[in-house]
Amino acid sequence: MRFFVYNNAMKSDLLRDCDCAIITSPASLYYLSGIDQSDAVILLTNEVSLYLTNPLYEVAVKSALGSDFTVKILSRRELSEFIRFMVTSASVIGVECSDLTLSRFHALIGAEVPRTVDLSPILTGMRVKKSASELNAIKRAESIVDQAFSEVRALLKEGVTEKEIKNELVYRLLRNGAEREAFDTIVAFGENAAMPHAVSTDRPLKKGDAILMDFGAKYKGYCSDFTRTLCFGEPTERFREAYDLVLKSQLAAIDYLEAGGRSASEADKVAREIIDQSAFRGAFNHTLGHGVGLEIHEAPALSAGSDDILTEGMVFTIEPGIYVEGEFGIRIESLVAIENGKLTVIDRSDKENYIV
Repeated sequence: MRFFVYNNAMKSDLLRDCDCAIITSPASLYYLSGIDQSDAVILLTNEVSLYLTNPLYEVAVKSALGSDFTVKILSRRELSEFIRFMVTSASVIGVECSDLTLSRFHALIGAEVPRTVDLSPILTGMRVKKSASELNAIKRAESIVDQAFSEVRALLKEGVTEKEIKNELVYRLLRNGAEREAFDTIVAFGENAAMPHAVSTDRPLKKGDAILMDFGAKYKGYCSDFTRTLCFGEPTERFREAYDLVLKSQLAAIDYLEAGGRSASEADKVAREIIDQSAFRGAFNHTLGHGVGLEIHEAPALSAGSDDILTEGMVFTIEPGIYVEGEFGIRIESLVAIENGKLTVIDRSDKENYIV
């Protein structure tokens, strides 16, 4: 399903600095065609818009693709031969440098090629501002994680393992309408939660443990991203202090944006200063957030070094954290959008009631 109409203006942008554009990344293929399959290439010239794929997908592609593209079915060998023929007269070829490896570039186009330009920034610029339909898909994906979190919270009992809770989350994402996970689900207990990208283990849940759950759903190709941290049983004063700081940090960034602030780096600064002015200085060891859409990490970037200005249609996370090696990790993540000139917090799950 495509959430906009591929048009001549988009094609003109992609061909602005080249004679032939070759699109290869799964996200860009889906964005332009509405077909969620990665074994394909879109090739654009001023004369043609071609969707190139192999015979395994012929029926599915021809039934789903609109009239914007001409479908050409080719074996892998034929694909390379066809692309090399099409670029013979091109003086400049546009490719996605962020996706196309050197080996695949040579396999598709050959070693002797004309000058190339990177199409990645153009495609990033197209995708960074979501349409109303795209935003609705992201909101639905986030409602799925809200529901899964609510269901799994009731399963947090002493002795249950990280892997068991992870599996329950994935099952509930799918049962509640997700196409698949948006990324590999993270469930970490106690000291394991101090690793922001922990890998779930057989560690059992014990009294006093932090419980960090970071997961997302894909719905109609679009991602959601969500993190909550809970405490199993009565938390220590140190945990309470850290949790209150993380929540205060996140709400300060949200308040800055709700008041009309639009600097991504300033949002990061507002959130980071709250933690760095406490006893946990330096324990917030990643950026404040990132864009979310067809990919789980995309533009804009909310970081100290970002030049991004947060504007209408952008969807991104706000996720400060505190990580204390050997003790606990705490992250609270909300997915937000700038919609009709205002900040919308998309997730609905409670942040205040964190003791189970």
